Amino acid sequence: MKQKLSILFICLSMSIFSQEKVDIAFFNTPLLDVINNVESNFKVKFSFDSKIIENAFFSFQKENCSLEELVFEIESQSSIKFNQVTKRYYYITVDELNKNYNLLNEVQISNYVTSGIDKKKNGSISISPQKLGVLPGLTEPDVLESLKIIPGVQSPNETASGIYIRGGTPDQNLVYWDGIKMYYSGHFFGTLSAFNPYTAKEVVLSKSGTEARYGNRVSGVIDITTEDEIPEKTSGGFGFNMTHADAFFRIPISNKIAVTVSGRRSFTDILKTFTFDKLSTRVFQTFDANQERNILSRNIKFERDNEFYFADVSSKLVYKPSIDESLALNFLYTRNKLFNKFNIPFYKDLYTDNLNIKNKGISFIWEKKLTPQLTHNFKTYFSNFDLDYAANYSYINNFLVQKSTKSNQVKDFGLSYNLNYHTNKRTNLLFGYDFTSNETSYNLTYLADLNNENILNTIQKDKGTNNTHSLFGEYIYDNDTWRVNSGLRLNYFSKIKKTVLEPRFYLERKLNQHFSFKGSFEKKHQTLSQIIEFQTSSLGFDLENQVWAQINNDNIPLQKSFQISYGFSFNKNNWKIDIDRYVKTVSGMTSQTNGYNDQTTDFSRGKGYVFGLDVLINKRFNNYRTWVNYSHTKNRFKFLDLENKFFPANHDITNYFAWSHAYKLNNYEFSLGWNYRTGNPYTPIYDFRINSDGFPSIILDTDNINAKRLPDYQRVDGSVTYSFNFSENWKGKLGFSILNIFNKKNLLSRTYTSVPTINSNNQITYQLEQVDRKSLGITPNLVFRVSF
Repeated sequence: MKQKLSILFICLSMSIFSQEKVDIAFFNTPLLDVINNVESNFKVKFSFDSKIIENAFFSFQKENCSLEELVFEIESQSSIKFNQVTKRYYYITVDELNKNYNLLNEVQISNYVTSGIDKKKNGSISISPQKLGVLPGLTEPDVLESLKIIPGVQSPNETASGIYIRGGTPDQNLVYWDGIKMYYSGHFFGTLSAFNPYTAKEVVLSKSGTEARYGNRVSGVIDITTEDEIPEKTSGGFGFNMTHADAFFRIPISNKIAVTVSGRRSFTDILKTFTFDKLSTRVFQTFDANQERNILSRNIKFERDNEFYFADVSSKLVYKPSIDESLALNFLYTRNKLFNKFNIPFYKDLYTDNLNIKNKGISFIWEKKLTPQLTHNFKTYFSNFDLDYAANYSYINNFLVQKSTKSNQVKDFGLSYNLNYHTNKRTNLLFGYDFTSNETSYNLTYLADLNNENILNTIQKDKGTNNTHSLFGEYIYDNDTWRVNSGLRLNYFSKIKKTVLEPRFYLERKLNQHFSFKGSFEKKHQTLSQIIEFQTSSLGFDLENQVWAQINNDNIPLQKSFQISYGFSFNKNNWKIDIDRYVKTVSGMTSQTNGYNDQTTDFSRGKGYVFGLDVLINKRFNNYRTWVNYSHTKNRFKFLDLENKFFPANHDITNYFAWSHAYKLNNYEFSLGWNYRTGNPYTPIYDFRINSDGFPSIILDTDNINAKRLPDYQRVDGSVTYSFNFSENWKGKLGFSILNIFNKKNLLSRTYTSVPTINSNNQITYQLEQVDRKSLGITPNLVFRVSF
């Protein structure tokens, strides 16, 4: 009886207090401290077992916050539930319906492949470069190179920026850096990615079931974001490897404002290392060989000089007036510059090439939580891609002069606004509007002058602007059994005056504690694409033979894709098995678009389909982790005016298999990986003849496009890093890696050319020569880094 009276007395005494509103400010605070603070501020009492909130943290800031608002926010960020007994008395339990519950931004499977790679609840893959374990062949993280360990992501040409996602070409991928749309993502012709990994906070990869807020690309999405938290003190780092050096700094201006700046630059124009020499040999092999073939006698000496450098600069200004609001201003600038000089003193022949590629952009992002349930997000950006190339060739003391130029510009402005309504712990609603204005132009010129007589002067150019208006919405449902992300996007393209509808859907059903079924489908459209041009590259420069071009419903039609996928996931006892089966169709392709390039200028419309299987098997044993990545792909094109039957795409890789290992021992990390894949396809030659004018003609077997394959590809890569401390705040890292440890002579492509020679009658004749483009040979690299 006394116990009952005591409880009644406590409840009555607490009920006399009125409902207060107080200013709340928590930042990554232990939840136990938060609850103690709430009890003190609101004069309430919580009964609970402290074990259920161990290792839980909470962040929230609001002026004049009520107890109901604060309780709702705590429940939203955790797996606990407040049960009210009286106005002032509560007991706290684990919310079984919401246990391990996370909203869309949280992960479903941590360490999906290795440390720093997680699988999110909408099926996308999240990579945290700063948490990423050492990968085979890499001594430091590379934003795009890291994606290749994900099944379905490949690079047939061995580059970091040449990312092919489930059979889609690189220009079909949507790439963002802090909201800035990117049109050139590589350094040194794609060998390295153009993004500083030490400022990147997260890289999100979507292969299928893409969220409705992403549009105007028909393949994957790569969304890169940088750090947006306000640090307590200045931090940063600097270092170098055998191709470039970099530095970054993250500086708090106040407890609400912070600035991040970073820069990278190659030193290859000053110092040529053994790593650069290996990379340069692979990049310039066909370019150099084409120039040397023009020398009729192998005894004649020549001189070559080329200078190349790349650089990138990024910055970010973050302002957080409260825990509920964030404003960020972002800037990025990347540049690649090449000068090449090839001289044959005996003939007084001189060849020069100048290439300059720049991609710069700026974005502003504002996000604010209007109420505990409602958040809005506003973004605007401007992106500018600029390519300029000039080639000058003079033969026999200016007797024959050839000049060619190429310019390509993309100016892209966009803004987006969306509202995210968190209806309850299980559902989300998202509504938004997108606007993009894209102006694209290219100009190709070629001039031939024989003995001061203009014998040929051609110009090919195009310029156009397309405005896209888009409305999109998403419904998200998530509990312990079902995860559903369904969306719809409505686009209007002003250039062709057309409206299209794009449904998006992702579903995952938990069959039991360890097995899950998943499925998705998506429809996408693309108005901008890269086309292959031979007018300038036919003179010998075949490294950048692509230009961005705008849709015109003529030779550049609207691209469309539709993808369906389904599969199963298994997760138990540190075993992770993920299997995906998918089919994708693409229409609106032409023989001039990226992905088909068989030395032909014939134009034809076509379509393609991709059947694929992606498998990931991952197992961890304490500090050792091993994973197998396997993809089976059937990627086929068909063009009405060429062969009019389906044939393998240039980047069709039937089987891709990678087996990787990672081991951590104290301060050392080791990684070893073996890659095996089917050789790339190529078209055999049909005939080689000398025409009546004395010039050669190479005729490919267009009835058997890509009917033959190069030998299978194999490569073993390894890495080791050692981390140490200079002091309590200063840390260092040394790393060593080797690509292609066994120096395997792999082939990447095969084409044909004619080579001039002098016969016994002292006449110029031509011979057919097979041109094999070889992969990277054994390539070591070193890295040294300091962070603080």
